[in-house]
Amino acid sequence: MGALRASELDTHGMIGVGKVYEWYRDGMIESDDEVAVSTNPDTFEPISVPLINMRETLKAALAAGLVNEKEHEDLLELSINTYYPDRSYLGLTKEGVKKRADTGRKKRKRLLDFCINSEVDIKRQDAVLVLETVKKLIEERNY
Repeated sequence: MGALRASELDTHGMIGVGKVYEWYRDGMIESDDEVAVSTNPDTFEPISVPLINMRETLKAALAAGLVNEKEHEDLLELSINTYYPDRSYLGLTKEGVKKRADTGRKKRKRLLDFCINSEVDIKRQDAVLVLETVKKLIEERNY
């Protein structure tokens, strides 16, 4: 949510960093559900996948040849239309890849494995960049 807030407040001096901030700032994404996740109330661990990560992971699956252009578009549309607390790679692959033939099950498994093991975690990447930026700003002000 920090990137969304930074895009709203950067004209007032808030410093925004990262891809998500840039996407909000440039109007490529607009909805707050792009970054929203549900968390376990006891551990605060995420139990859903943010849409921005699904977008980038599906783009990587397309680039890797795991899905074709039409499948990519359909899976992305399904992701967008899924309520944010219900977004998961398991749900996406179950719903998105037809369960017809044996090849469908194999493709679903390959896609699920890819999404889980090769997820493009934009939120994490941006969080690391925020920490690096804060450290740099602190170091600059101490000298």
